[in-house]
Amino acid sequence: MARRTRIAAPDQGQAEESYFVSLNDLLIGMLFVFIILLMIFALNYQSAEARLNQRIAGLEDELGGREKQRTGLLRRLQGELARADVPVEIDEKNGVLHLPETVLFASGSADLGARGRAALASLAGLLARELPCYGQRSGRVGHSCPEDSEPILEAVYVEGHTDTIPIANARYSDNWSLSSDRSIQTYRSMVQAAPGLERIRNAAGSATLFGVSAYAAQRPIADNTSEGGRAHNRRIDVRFLIAPPTKGDIKATSSVGSFLGAIE
Repeated sequence: MARRTRIAAPDQGQAEESYFVSLNDLLIGMLFVFIILLMIFALNYQSAEARLNQRIAGLEDELGGREKQRTGLLRRLQGELARADVPVEIDEKNGVLHLPETVLFASGSADLGARGRAALASLAGLLARELPCYGQRSGRVGHSCPEDSEPILEAVYVEGHTDTIPIANARYSDNWSLSSDRSIQTYRSMVQAAPGLERIRNAAGSATLFGVSAYAAQRPIADNTSEGGRAHNRRIDVRFLIAPPTKGDIKATSSVGSFLGAIE
């Protein structure tokens, strides 16, 4: 009778150990890939954040430079007008030149006297010389401009302001009509003295630079409870508005910011 050879079965423990070793190697490999992806993600995030901060810092520096140029313009105007015996105040932070009521108008009136017309003629001549350097330039204008001047202005508004004491007479029904008439008469007098003001374009070239607005008693610069404060509030302002960042600057900054926002 033939003898049968018995074949031993593989050790069950060794098979299970081999299976778990393979699974462990797979998990370690996946973890390694995950760590690499996380490092790439972190580097991309840091790079995008650095680009965003750089763009923001660049825009802040540019805005600071524009404000510095506007301040220089206001100071030159104030100095030149003082030499012409025209007293004005300037608000460097907000870019405003204040002309008090006493320089231009009688109380409750928008009629310019001889002194007011002379003061506005002096201011108009200075603006006709200075504003082309800060709006859209032609080739011939740039040669006569300050070295640090650039096209930075969006608009220059002649603003009419009053105090809070209501006015009601045959000519004006309220302070709104008085302030608007004063701003219009101031604008017309200045354009008559320097017709070129109407033709100056803003920095982008999209609109004329010089215009008018009126606020009645809505924007006081002093307390209206005293006569001295009300006298300060009865004024004509010339406000110099800085042009905003270009669409390209905003798009470049917002695209990086959107990327960061999406991954946070």
